[in-house]
Amino acid sequence: MLLEKMKKGVGKVVITILAVLLIISFAVWGIGDMVTPGGNINQVAEVDGTAITQREFQDQFQREMNRIRARIGNIDAQQARNLGLADSTLNGLISRRLLGLQASDLGLLVSDEQVIEQIQRQPAFRNALGQFDRSMFQITLANNGISERAYVASIRQDTQQDYIGGVITAGAAAPPQLAETVYRYRNERRSADVIKIKRASAASAPNPTDADLNAYLEKNADQFRAPEYRRFSILHMDPVQVAKELSPSEERIQREYEDRLSGLSVPERRRLEQILIKDEDAAKKAYASLTEGRSFAAVAKDTTGKSADEIKLGMVTASDLLADLATAAFALQKEQFTQPTKSPLGWHILRVTEIQPGREPTLAEVRTTIVNDLSQEMAQDDLVTRANRVEDALAGGASIEDASQEAGIRITKTRPIDIARKVQSGGAATGLPEDARFIETAFSLNKGATSDLVETADGGYFMVRVDEVIEAAKRQLDQVRNDVVAAWKTQKLNDIAKKTAEEIRDAAKGGTPLAEAGRKYSLAVESSKPVSRFGTGTDNIIPRPLLPALFKAKTGDIVMQQTADGYAVARIKDIQNNPPPADDGDFKRLQETLTSALANDVLSEYTRALRNEYPVSINQAGLEAYFSGQGYGSR
Repeated sequence: MLLEKMKKGVGKVVITILAVLLIISFAVWGIGDMVTPGGNINQVAEVDGTAITQREFQDQFQREMNRIRARIGNIDAQQARNLGLADSTLNGLISRRLLGLQASDLGLLVSDEQVIEQIQRQPAFRNALGQFDRSMFQITLANNGISERAYVASIRQDTQQDYIGGVITAGAAAPPQLAETVYRYRNERRSADVIKIKRASAASAPNPTDADLNAYLEKNADQFRAPEYRRFSILHMDPVQVAKELSPSEERIQREYEDRLSGLSVPERRRLEQILIKDEDAAKKAYASLTEGRSFAAVAKDTTGKSADEIKLGMVTASDLLADLATAAFALQKEQFTQPTKSPLGWHILRVTEIQPGREPTLAEVRTTIVNDLSQEMAQDDLVTRANRVEDALAGGASIEDASQEAGIRITKTRPIDIARKVQSGGAATGLPEDARFIETAFSLNKGATSDLVETADGGYFMVRVDEVIEAAKRQLDQVRNDVVAAWKTQKLNDIAKKTAEEIRDAAKGGTPLAEAGRKYSLAVESSKPVSRFGTGTDNIIPRPLLPALFKAKTGDIVMQQTADGYAVARIKDIQNNPPPADDGDFKRLQETLTSALANDVLSEYTRALRNEYPVSINQAGLEAYFSGQGYGSR
């Protein structure tokens, strides 16, 4: 962790800090929990027996997606998952849930007044005068698809978690010396005189003789060596294939449908208008005006100053509202209004303008999904039974062929494949278990050996026997002539460029001005602008591969480095490595960032310890269902 790495020297601290700055936005707390392959697909994790639902994951994942899109452009859910966003989102939810549990166990409570204060502090809810504006609060929530009930609950939970987080991280601060070291490292600038020696085109290279090619091939034999290939006999119990062979009974389909119906049902929705008043007496007067027959819009305008559009809450379900508001609003008929009802935000009068009855999907509408899910469950059970029979057979000395008969699954015989899953022609091998442990297992065995039965991540099993090993072999020139010719020419041209660069470097180190050393080869010096070690400020004069050497040298030193198209020789002209100005905003932000990184490190260790106190399990099936679009009521 960062606190430990700070003890290992400034150089390592700098690298660690830079790495932390890159990953801090992902809030990754670590994955060390039990991962379950199956379970209720409507939840993605469980913390101390309490579910983190697919809906919670979806809402947070979408918010993180929007944040990332604002930085790097449009990406889809799978691309975001590949970037690690799903893991970081889930771990963030788990960590916050852990902090909430700890806060509750410690008796840390958040009052309604504290919730109101937190809401009124939010800049998004303030008007041009800097005052809290209820209409802006309502509009902002509506525009972001967040219900008032959910927002109030999240503020209460966040405040509770922030309390305990603040206690844990109190006192965490980056030392000024550390911040200055990082600042200097990041902001150091260097300029140089540069000569670029470009490798000539392949057309200008001499043609090699067979003796040249054979000598090159002998020296670089590993570069052209044929890899080791192996042929296998594979017993693969694939849950996807087994599921296709199984069909649940009509009785079980009906029973599953009935069990899931509450989760599949579409709840009743109502379109509401709202008058929200802080003072109870004013709310009662507004209610009296409504009972006298005045229009809802007119009373709202008189009491709150809000227009007819500003009082619209839109279409909501009962779960979108605070409990008392939901009870009142969903007891009304169309065009009726509630009595003033209290919440942490004030006094509400709600009016119903439209009612959409709830409905339950028919079995026909969800049959395909239910059948697929049941088939997968049956396949898992079936495979466990088959795996037990195979294990029993192996314990009695059975061969892989005998085991396949017990499993009722045919053995697959492969063509020779290499460790990269390619056949000898270079194409990809097909029909292999996709689990990464297959290749690891298959290439760890001796010829004729058979592996144990290995369970795969998707709940399947495989065992493999090595039937043949074709050792890695040296290829002859006639097998790889074109590749060797191309490599020889590239090497030859590179050697010529390198020799020129070395002569220029040696002359410059011996006291010859760099410009004069370059003129011998008709090469001119280019003078760069100051550039950072990360390439900031570059004018394309200093090749990026040259930067590390440039920042290791001293003023006046001569350095040489291979580049993408040849070599470069440079003399360091100037080094700018000034301390931060007293009023430098970037330096202050850096101090804050480093302090935040240290605080996150402390909090990360604390939440990691909480995982030992409160059991955490991750439901892989729920995550997969979300990304495959199979989750109920969550997309």
